[in-house]
Amino acid sequence: MTKQRRHNSILEALEKDGRERVVSTRELAERLAVSEMTIRRDLHEMDLEGLVQRLHGGATLPHRSTVSAGQRGQIGILLTSSKDKYADPFFNAVLQGADRKLQESGYRTAYVFSFADVYTKEQARDLLQNYPVDGVILIGTHYSRSVEYLKENVRVLIGTNYSLGPEHDAILFDGATGIRTLVKHLAKLGRRRLGFITGYPDSREEGFLKGIKAHNLPDEPELRVRLVQGGFESWTPQIGQHGADMLMKQKNPPDAIVCASDRIAIGAMQWLDQNGFRVPEDIAVTGFDNISGSEFTIPPLTTVHVHKELIGTLAAERAIRCIENPDEVPLQIWTPTSVIIRKSCGAAPEENS
Repeated sequence: MTKQRRHNSILEALEKDGRERVVSTRELAERLAVSEMTIRRDLHEMDLEGLVQRLHGGATLPHRSTVSAGQRGQIGILLTSSKDKYADPFFNAVLQGADRKLQESGYRTAYVFSFADVYTKEQARDLLQNYPVDGVILIGTHYSRSVEYLKENVRVLIGTNYSLGPEHDAILFDGATGIRTLVKHLAKLGRRRLGFITGYPDSREEGFLKGIKAHNLPDEPELRVRLVQGGFESWTPQIGQHGADMLMKQKNPPDAIVCASDRIAIGAMQWLDQNGFRVPEDIAVTGFDNISGSEFTIPPLTTVHVHKELIGTLAAERAIRCIENPDEVPLQIWTPTSVIIRKSCGAAPEENS
C-alpha cells in the first residue's frame, strides 16, 4: 500500500470513528495491516499538514476551530529534501521547533513540502495559489527558481541555515567558529594532517581553512573533498564514504577527517571500519550538528552542537512578528555552536578543557 493510500484510509477511518473519540495507533495499524511505527510516521505528517489532530496514543479529526476560526494565521514550511522529507534528523529537529512555536502562538502549520515538490517557478506559483498562507519558512539551504519566485512574491519569508538576502529574516548558526574550535582541539591532540569532507562550500569550510592556518597545518587542496550530490541533499553518509575513500587512498593520507555534518562523518567511519582503519587509533573523525544518535556511534562521535530546535523556534517567532508588524526590520540572527568531545577524536570527554 502506498503512503497516499494509507493516508486516505486513515482519513476514512477517522471520518467514521474519529469525530467523537481518539482512534488508537494500534487500531489503525490493524485496520491497514501495517506496523504501528508506520502509522505514527503517517500521523505525524498528516498532523503537520492539518489533516488530523494527533493525540497521545492515536489521532482524531481536527475540530473546525483548530483549522480555521480559532487560528491567528497560517504558515507554510518548505524542507530541503529530495525524497522522504522527514529523513534528515537535523531538519526534523528544526521543523519540530518551528511547529511547536507556531502551535503555542495560535498559528497553524498549513503544509510541509519539500523542495523536490516545489522546485520550479511554476511549482512555486501553484503553491501560493493553492495554499494561501501568511508566511513561509524555508528549512535548509536550497537554490532554485522556486526560491527566487518566493522571494519576490511572499512578504514574510524566513530562511534558516542560509541568508536569503538583507530583505528577509534568516536564522543562522555559527559554523565557522564551531569548526575552528574542532581544528584547535585536534591540533592540541597532535593531529597534524587534517582532511575535510563537505557537500558544498559554506561557513564550515571557511572555519576549517582559518583553523588550519592558525595552527600552521598543511593547506593542500587534495585534503579538501567537496562532493555535491543530487540537487537537494549533499550531506549524506554516501558522501562520507566516498570522501573517506578519496582521502585515505592518497599517497600521504590525513590523520584526522573533519566532516561538515554528522551524517557525512557516520559514512566516513563506516568506510574506515570496512577498510581496516581504527578510529581514533589510526585516524580521528569529527562531525557537525550533534544529531540524535551521534553519541551512539562506535566510537561515539566528536561533533559540534547546533541548537536545531531553537533555530526553528526563532524562525517561527520572526515569521509571526513580521506578519503582525508589517514595518518590522528584517534580522539576521546567529545562534551559537559548541564542541562536544567524544572518543572518535582520540580524547575522552573528561579530557576536554
